Amino acid sequence: MGAFLGISLWIALATVVPGLITIATLYGAFVFINLQLFKNNLSLIQANDWVWAGGAITIMVLTQAVGILLEEFLVNKKKLGNKTKTITIPKGIDPFGKTEVTINPYDEYNGLYILLAELKENEDTQGHLKRAIAQFFLTNNSLVSFSVGIVAALLITLISVISNISYGVIIRGSLYVIALGACLIVSYKVAVIRFMVMSKSLWATRRVRISNNSSVSASNKKS
Repeated sequence: MGAFLGISLWIALATVVPGLITIATLYGAFVFINLQLFKNNLSLIQANDWVWAGGAITIMVLTQAVGILLEEFLVNKKKLGNKTKTITIPKGIDPFGKTEVTINPYDEYNGLYILLAELKENEDTQGHLKRAIAQFFLTNNSLVSFSVGIVAALLITLISVISNISYGVIIRGSLYVIALGACLIVSYKVAVIRFMVMSKSLWATRRVRISNNSSVSASNKKS
């Protein structure tokens, strides 16, 4: 029953979300291309709750889409820190007794979805791995949000200059761009940190699974 409900939820998402995006894009087409088509009955294209919901969903989906492209670029170009990382492990923590190990965060990341698919219910019961993954993707998508804000602020400031708006608007626009730029830099630094934490979590989860499987195999041989 639970599996059926899960499938139903994904079916709903796959139909409702694109449907709302369709509403938003159709509304935008009529409003921005030729509003005069409805000059005798503007009430037909007044923005309602469905239009606002569609617009919000569209922005969210586009943010996620660009975030996926950014993630692909940062990982493929290895822009999220060093290619290798040496981890110092206190004695007695590692199931194989190691106190120092070198991992490749990018290799660990490439095995992310395979590992998630193989995880059993009793593995990562506290959700540490899933939380580390979610935090990385959250920070990555935030980079897109701040970038869009910077572009929009620059365009508005440029339009203000062309329109001979007061210098106060230009100063406020410049300060806003600087503030968003600072947020972008901080978010990128955090993304690098979260990527490394996620890589450590992936490595640790994989090590524990290897240790548990080895123990089970040894027990089976004895019996």
